[in-house]
Order: sequence, then structure tokens, then C-alpha cells
Amino acid sequence: MHEHAFIVASRMVRSTSDWFEWARRMLLFFGSALILAGVIYFFAYNWSKMGHFLKFALIEAGIVACILGSHFRGISRPSGKILLLSSSVLVGVLLAVYGQTYQTGADAFELFMGWAVLILGWVIISEFSPLWLIWLILLNIGVTLYWKQVGNPAYSIRHEFLSLALAFLNGIALAFYEIGLQQGLKWLGKRWLRSILLTGSLIALTLPTLGLIVVPGEAKGITMFVALAWGMTATGGYLYYRYELRDMIPLAIIISNACIILLTLLGKGLFHGIRGSEAGLFLLFSLIILAVVSMAVFLLRSIAAKMAGEVGKHGT
Repeated sequence: MHEHAFIVASRMVRSTSDWFEWARRMLLFFGSALILAGVIYFFAYNWSKMGHFLKFALIEAGIVACILGSHFRGISRPSGKILLLSSSVLVGVLLAVYGQTYQTGADAFELFMGWAVLILGWVIISEFSPLWLIWLILLNIGVTLYWKQVGNPAYSIRHEFLSLALAFLNGIALAFYEIGLQQGLKWLGKRWLRSILLTGSLIALTLPTLGLIVVPGEAKGITMFVALAWGMTATGGYLYYRYELRDMIPLAIIISNACIILLTLLGKGLFHGIRGSEAGLFLLFSLIILAVVSMAVFLLRSIAAKMAGEVGKHGT
């Protein structure tokens, strides 16, 4: 039995070469991020002292250098992918400098949407999950800013529609991620992508659902629909990741999200339905939080044990 446990543990421990490869890639990524941050702060600090020609020449030279570097290094190598990501970030810097220099009057959402459109080709050919995630973040920001600058002021679009749009966008990305993994797209094989996309979809639906609990008198039909969408998303995600993929991380995210909804509901009932001293109510609510979190931990441990048993039976 001890020998079998040793064999299983040795398979889980990464080799020294794997750790060196991981460290090399992390240093490459963080070094590139620091260089890009330095470029952005360089323009911010020296903005008033630089002429128009110098501003555009430096940024465009950086974009061309990154593209050429990515081409010669090879798009399939990590360094080539990082250089292509750097050129994508510099495109945003170029658009920002152009807007500040010529005062085009464009709204901020047009900057982010245009940025996403311009780098779409690089996102497709790079097959690089961090660049794909940055592209999705740009779309999320663009949609949010459109609602803030146009949708709400001009058309009185309620924030629930924004939540549905963001949840749909991130949900489509999550579906693409899962289908891509099943089709053998190795560049999508990063578990943290699944967690980020699932969290983005749940958060977008959670906020209106919390508003429905806290301020039920202001709820509209669309708010009820968003709450229903949250319930369907959480339930569907739980069933899929519990019985189909057997992945504990998404299950932990879903259960934690459900705990937030449950605690908000219990807190609303406690503070508005029971009369008493605030200190006593806060103490009671603290105990409720401990109980709910403990139940969630117990549930996750039970699910993990059952999943381990299912995997063992399947393996044998």
C-alpha cells in the first residue's frame, strides 16, 4: 500500500526540468509585462515634452519590432507569442495616443472595441490563451462602457441587460473553450481559463440577483429573468463539472457563489425580520456565516471523495 502511494505521489511531483521550464516562461511573461508597463509610463511622464511625430514613431516602431521579432522567433515558440501579445498591447497605446493628440471626440468604448477588432487577426493566428483572454477583457470593457456612455444615458437600458450581455459573452467564450478542448486544441489546455470564464459569467448574473434580494421592491421582470438565468447557469455548471468533467475548481467556484447568494438572503431576513440589538444580530450572522462556510467545505470534501472513488472505479 505504501509503495502504491509512493508511485502515485511521484507521478504528481513535477521533474526539475519542468520547474525550470515553468520559471523560464514566468520570467519571460513578467519581464514583458514590466517592459510594456514601462513604455506606457514613459509616454505618460514625457507626454508634454514629446512631439507628435516622435510619439507615433516610437509606438509604431515598437509594434513593427514586436511583429518582426515574433515572425523570426516563430509564432509557435513562447517568445514569439509574447512578442505578438506585446504588439497587441502597443496597438492600444497607439489608439490612446492618437485620441489624445487629435482629440477625435470618440467615446471610450469605441477605443476598446476598435482595439479588439484590430488585433483579432493576431488573436486567431497566435493560438495563445493569454492573448485570447486579453481580447475577451477588451470586449467586456467595451460592452460595459457602451452601456455606461450610450445605452443607459440615451436609451435608458437597465443594468440587467448589461449583465445578461456580459454573461452571454463570457458564456460563449467558456463554451468555445470546452469545445476546443474536446477538439484537441492544446493551446486552450489551461485550467485557469475555465475558472476565469466561469467566474465572469457568474459574477455578471450574481449582481442583479443580489439586488433582487436586497431591494425586492425595485425588481422588474428582467431582474427575475436574470435571477433565473443565474440559477440555470449555476445548476447546469454544477452538473456538467460534477458528472461530465469531474473538475473540483469550477465546483468550488459555483458553490462559493451560491453561498454568497444564500448568505445575502439569510442576512436580509435576519436584519429586516428580527428586532434586536445590532451587536447581537451581527454576532448571530457571524455564526450563520461560519455554519454556511463549514457546510460548503464539508460538501466540497464529500464531492472530492466521491469523485476520487468514481475515478478509481473507472480506472479499474
